[in-house]
Parts: sequence; structure tokens; C-alpha cells
Amino acid sequence: MLSDSGYPQQPWLMTPFLNAAPNTPEAAYTETHIRGRNCAERLNGIFKARFHCIMGERNLRYDPDKVGHIINACAILHNICVAMILKLKFKMMILYGEPGVTSY
Repeated sequence: MLSDSGYPQQPWLMTPFLNAAPNTPEAAYTETHIRGRNCAERLNGIFKARFHCIMGERNLRYDPDKVGHIINACAILHNICVAMILKLKFKMMILYGEPGVTSY
């Protein structure tokens, strides 16, 4: 699991090195870690924009198994949307008042 530097490094939690010296293995690890975490954060933003059922109050309404199934279903549906070239239009639909769309 990837996390930011606000958490301590654990066997199950990978965090970046703070103040890693340039051109060291630690700096290369931190750069790779940051790129990977940025991808994950962008994907979280896309999922939250497309599937409001996963925007939360920072607590689980369902048991972790069910949450995993919900996330997997969202990933599958997202991949279908990408394959079908469907765009995220929620902001435009709300901003320009598409009939029948009041909020997402």
C-alpha cells in the first residue's frame, strides 16, 4: 500500500523518504513512489467524479469485502466507459442545465 510521508514506513505500507540525497537509491525510490501515488490519486478523483457512491464520509458503510466488490464494479464500468469513449460530462450537464440533471 502506498501512503504519503505523514505515516511511518511499515512492512505493509510504503512511504517516500524525506530529504533523500539526489542520485541515490532512496531518491529514485521516492520519485517512483510519488509517480505511482499520483496515478492512484488521479484515479481516485476520476472514480469519485464518475461514481458518487464511492464518495464518502471517511467511514465504511459496508464490510470491506463488499467495498472491494463495489470498487471492482466501478473499475469495470469505468473501463467500459473509456472503451466506449464516454466522457465525464457531469460538470457541463449541471453548468449548462441539461434537462433532467440537477446534481450528481
